[in-house]
Amino acid sequence: MPKLSLVIFYQIYVFPDAREKGMNIDIGYMLGASPWLVGENLEKLGVEILNKGITGQCHRDRKLLTGDSPLASNNLGKLAAETLLAEVKD
Repeated sequence: MPKLSLVIFYQIYVFPDAREKGMNIDIGYMLGASPWLVGENLEKLGVEILNKGITGQCHRDRKLLTGDSPLASNNLGKLAAETLLAEVKD
């Protein structure tokens, strides 16, 4: 882990690396294997990945809002709106 990572100890939901390696290639969603995996690289920086699959989950850690997949887009929009409204109220 890098000494002074700016993202150390963050917790997030992210599109699972397992999908990037297999199913998305098998069904033709991706043309080939990704040269690097998002989750794997974020974990090296000290980020904790909270999900293994995709269910549309969202998560807020401080001011970082994340979702696990395109299924999370609506929920992420709602979380963003709620977060912004709470910020301007205070």
